Parts: sequence; C-alpha cells; structure tokens
Amino acid sequence: MSVMIIQGAAERLAKIHYEIDTEEKPLGVGGMGQVFKGIRVDEKTGVRIPVAIKFLFDDLPVNVIERARREASIQIHNENLVEMYGFIQIDEEIAPGKVHERYHVVSELLHGVMLYDLLKGKVTDNEGSLIPFAEELYRMYQNERREFAVFIIKNVLSGIMALHDKGYVHRDIDPSNIMITSDRKVKIIDFGIAKQMSTLNTQDQLLTTAGMFMGKAAYAAPELVLGDVSHQNETTDIYAIGIMFFQLVTGNLPFEGATHEILEMQQHKKMPLQLIEDKALRKIIGKATEKEQSKRYQSAAEFRVAVEQLKSLEKESTSHIKIEEFVKGHQKQMVIVAAVMAVIIVGCIGVMISGDDGKSEEDLLAIQQRRAELQDVVIDDTKAYYEIDSLSGCTIKTSALITQEALSYLQSPTEALKGLDLLDKVISKKYISSAEAAYLKGRLYAESHDSLSLYLKMRENLKGKISVDNQKSHKLNLLSVQLDSTSYKALYELGCDYYAGETRIGVADSRDISLALSYFEKGLKYAESAGDEEFVNKCAKRIEELSGL
Repeated sequence: MSVMIIQGAAERLAKIHYEIDTEEKPLGVGGMGQVFKGIRVDEKTGVRIPVAIKFLFDDLPVNVIERARREASIQIHNENLVEMYGFIQIDEEIAPGKVHERYHVVSELLHGVMLYDLLKGKVTDNEGSLIPFAEELYRMYQNERREFAVFIIKNVLSGIMALHDKGYVHRDIDPSNIMITSDRKVKIIDFGIAKQMSTLNTQDQLLTTAGMFMGKAAYAAPELVLGDVSHQNETTDIYAIGIMFFQLVTGNLPFEGATHEILEMQQHKKMPLQLIEDKALRKIIGKATEKEQSKRYQSAAEFRVAVEQLKSLEKESTSHIKIEEFVKGHQKQMVIVAAVMAVIIVGCIGVMISGDDGKSEEDLLAIQQRRAELQDVVIDDTKAYYEIDSLSGCTIKTSALITQEALSYLQSPTEALKGLDLLDKVISKKYISSAEAAYLKGRLYAESHDSLSLYLKMRENLKGKISVDNQKSHKLNLLSVQLDSTSYKALYELGCDYYAGETRIGVADSRDISLALSYFEKGLKYAESAGDEEFVNKCAKRIEELSGL
C-alpha cells in the first residue's frame, strides 16, 4: 500500500490530515474531477474517519473552482445532509518560482443508491452490491406509494430545515441529489449551486448571473426559472420538494417536454393536482407548489408539520422502515408486526381499533382503561421509535421520538406551543433520555446574537411563553447533565456559562475558568465519541482560548 498525505495550511493549524491509498481505484469520475476514498486523521486524538476526496481537474474555470470552494464551506452536521469537511488547496512548486495549485474537496463517504436510480428499480451500489435499505424502500414504493413518499419527504425536509437554518438555499433538490445509504439514511447531497440567503454578495453575483437559469427544469420554481437571484429563498427549495412529492406519489413529473417547454410551464401552467387521489396530500402539494412565493409554505418546518399531521396512514413510515431492527431490540415480533399492519395510528385517546366491533362490554372497558393508563407513558430511549400496544392500539413513543416531534412543532408559528408541551412532557419523566429535551428547552431561553439562530426563530414562535432568561437556561443545562453525564451539548453550554459568569448564571463572582475548562474538556470527549464534528470544534476552540488564561 502506498499512502499519500494531503494537508493544506488550514489543516496543519487544526492538526488534521488526510490519507489516500494511491493504489486503490477511484470511486468515480465526474465533470469536475476524480473521487477517491480517503481517511481523515485527527492528529490530536488519533480518530480516523473514512471520507471521500475529490481531486479537481487542473483545467477547470475559476468560477467552477470557487463554486467547489463554497460547496465545501457548507459544513453542517445533520443525518439528512452529506457532511462537508473542507476545501484543500495545495501549492506545489513545479519549478523555481513557479507554483501549481491543486484543489481537493473533502466530504463524508456515502455508500448507497441515488433516489433517482431507486425509482427505476436499482437497489445496488455502483459495484453491484445489494443495499438492503434501498430494496426495502423500493418494495414500499411499489406497494405503498403514499407511505413511501411521506417517508422520503419527511427526511428531505429535515435536512433542508438544517440547511436553511444555517442561511443557505439548496436550489437543486431532485431525486438525483438524494442518496439512500447503506446505513439507513436519506441524505441530501451536492451543494454546488447552494446560495447564502442573508445577502446577495459579490461571490453570489460572480457565481450566479442574474437572469441565468440554474438547476433542473422539472423541479425549478418560477423565480429560479427567471434567474431572479434576489428572490430565491427557502420557498424555492419548498417548491422543488413539492414537485418531488408529486412525483413520488403519482410516479410521474407534473410537467414534461423539452427544457424550454417545461420552464414555460413552471411559470404559467397549473399543477395537475387532480392526479393525486388523496385530498390531504393534494392540498399539501398544492400549497408547496404555488407559483406565488407568498402562498407557499414559508419554511421547511411548516411544510414538515403539515406532512406530520396527515391522517389515515395505515402505517407510520418510521415504524415501517425500522420495523426489523425495532423487533430485534424489543422481542415483540409477531405482535408488533400484526399491530402495525392492522392499526391506524392517530394517538391513544379515541383510537378506534380494528376488531373492536363484536367485543364484549368487559373487553371494551379493559381497552378504555388500558388507553387511559398509557396516555402519559414515554419509553426511556435515546433512539427514535415507537411501540404499538397490542390490546389498545396505542402508540407509545420514546423520549427521542417525542423530542424530535417537539423540535419540528417549535419551528411552526401555529404549532410551537404543542412543541413546548412535548418537551415538558419528556423533561418531567427525568429519564436519562430526557437530557436532550432539557438542553433544547434551555436553548430557547438562552440569549442569541445570531439573527439566523434556529432557537431565536423558535422563541419568536413562543412569544408570551418564552423570553430570554439566561438563568433558566443555565438550570436546564445543569439538569441535562444531571440526567445524562455524557450530554456534550449541555456540557459545552455549561462551560460557556462559567466562562461568562454572572451574566449567564445570575450569581455574583460565579466566573470560574477552571470549571469552564473542565466542562469543555468533558464536552469534547463525548462529542468525539458521538462523532459530532460541530461540537468537537466548538469545545476545542474554547479549550484553546482558556488554556492561555
């Protein structure tokens, strides 16, 4: 094995380098370069992470290189987004005084099938190996189209929410940029034409000329068709996701023809919503694909809440996809499978169970009593799933699943209070798995100077219920760590609290550098174990600051 080391100036400072076995074949070749499997090595901790490294071709135009640089800078840790690690520039001296620049883009190494290919029946990777998760999803696409579409769209919206919260619009959402991975994830990839929404800066003007169409015609919102850069925002991605939702439900795109014909139809022709039999789905897709931006969902969170509230699903898509691993973990094989197949899940209270007809009065009373008993039950688990009670048909959710739902509701102006109630429900259990809910509620009280902050937006949705209160935030962070000593996000916030002192803790002379350092070091340890690069970097930066004090 012959190993090549890649390390730019930024990587040297961060004590990170990348290794590539030069004897291995490239993973793929595209219009911008060749992609190889590599290893990201943290020289401080020894942690080694497999990555994909794209070697850009030497003859690429400057604007293409800058676009690659910008794509690599969108570094967000989210299970529904490909993670970018950086853009590496190597200055190679090829002659005295003559330097040749080589460029590399480093990202998460993904293994799986593109949604575009899956829709055509492909369930193997590029080497022909079966991807079981893709096989499951394709079977679902063939037999349970509605549930398949909802599952995919919910995952895509989760990823887009994270991207939008960091201030970017993707502008190229379609099935060829969605990957179904071997580790059972739905990932949005390719930030090549993503745009920062906060300002139309000089770089945006250079990379995206006004009046020029970018993206794919079949999924392009009217403002994208016109090249109207200044009006491209969150709703631009929402339109594309709405088009994809239509495609997943019906099996066809709404507009087809030559590119110029499709672009014209995107601007002026009505969506053929009559092809969607389900009225609830029709309404959601219709709103997402309105020609006027002001009539669409104004955020991915609002869109997702609407999808979450769809009634009459024969099965929750999360349960369907995770049923095999769930059954293994809970030893309720045939009972749970039968329940998931038979029950329409709409909550415990007032649920009608298939088979209630013909039951004795005594049986019905027992069912009602069981429903009442389970109304407030929460499963203590940091994994997101739910169980179905075989007697009553009640859905019993884990702390993690309820916390995920709460986060989604909190981002909707009309559903935020429901999200707050769900957080309180989980926190009240005082489980180990309640720690994340305590941390999230703490962030709602914390002061933020970032206008794009997710938590600032959620607090605005909770006007009258939640306001800035750093002392409450501090107490909730303490609670989070008391519940789970490995809660690295709360450990990081506690470090910040003791670094700042009275302004965050509310007690005079409470600044404690050594205690702050201790919290940051613990946070770093557990963030590394969790593989959360964002918090690894945050903690490491604070440790470096405090080490000099």
